[in-house]
Amino acid sequence: MQNISKTILINILILFGFFFILEIGARFYASFFVEGKSFFRESTFVSPWITSNDFPPPKIDENGKYYFRHKTKPTPKQKPENTFRIITVGGSTTANERAFYSDEADYAIELEKLLSQNSKGKNIEVLNAGADAYSTAQSLINIQFRLLEFEPDLIILMHNVNDRSVNYFGKVVEGDYSNKYLEEVFLNPELQVGYSFYGFIFQSRLLAKFGLPELLASKGSINYDNNIEDGIRIFKRNLTSISQICKQNGVELILLSQPNSFSKFYFEGEKEQIILYDQIIKEVAEANEVIFVDMFSEMGQDKELFVDPVHYSLKGIQKFAKILSEEISANLE
Repeated sequence: MQNISKTILINILILFGFFFILEIGARFYASFFVEGKSFFRESTFVSPWITSNDFPPPKIDENGKYYFRHKTKPTPKQKPENTFRIITVGGSTTANERAFYSDEADYAIELEKLLSQNSKGKNIEVLNAGADAYSTAQSLINIQFRLLEFEPDLIILMHNVNDRSVNYFGKVVEGDYSNKYLEEVFLNPELQVGYSFYGFIFQSRLLAKFGLPELLASKGSINYDNNIEDGIRIFKRNLTSISQICKQNGVELILLSQPNSFSKFYFEGEKEQIILYDQIIKEVAEANEVIFVDMFSEMGQDKELFVDPVHYSLKGIQKFAKILSEEISANLE
């Protein structure tokens, strides 16, 4: 009996010692960060209506200033005089994080350069409001509650893969896409830290940089053979709502189909679903009398333009921006 009690006491001490060392290590690690950085990564939970792990651009700093993706200077809500303001909205294919870190390029940056060459004295401003893993659900909310505050003249919207994949999570597509976006891999860590170890490690600035939390996170059950009819209906409704919100607020809207290299498929029939979702975008654009640009057809399947099925190389981003600049110039003279 005495040996059992001793073993239990030793195990308790080891456990407390482990957490003590962990705490000291975390504080030691945090002390080496400069400019006020700490063990914890920057907060990305900046909107009560969007629970995803990436922040909805623009980010708000401690002084209440707004920063769109890849902009080093804050953007005022009030549009400067003689400025044509464009906001690009979508998921990671709009955010272009990989291309920005390797080549300091995204399609918003390239588009601004091209449009400024023939702006006839008008200042052209293109703001990137893309965010990793975002769908029409997050973009609808971000446009309605946040982006309209910046007085855009034009919004460019591109979605497909993140809405389409909602069909495969769980058994039923929920109207708010919660069947997908409440899974650990998508849910903001600040909403998890109180009840999961994953939430805590995702708060780490260092671990998040190396992508470890995403590797450990649960994606829930994936079912590629689910019926997609409800997903299609909700996708149409979200696109229609965005179209009508833009019209009601005097904002031009361009809907884009999403390019795909067709270099990889996760299940039989995925290619047909990709094409179907792009066709839906075209149908919604026509029904709501908004401009549609078929980027899927324009970009084609040239492997040099892509780094994976849906994300672009530097060459791909440059071509994407060139196609779009020509379409904008032709439609918005």
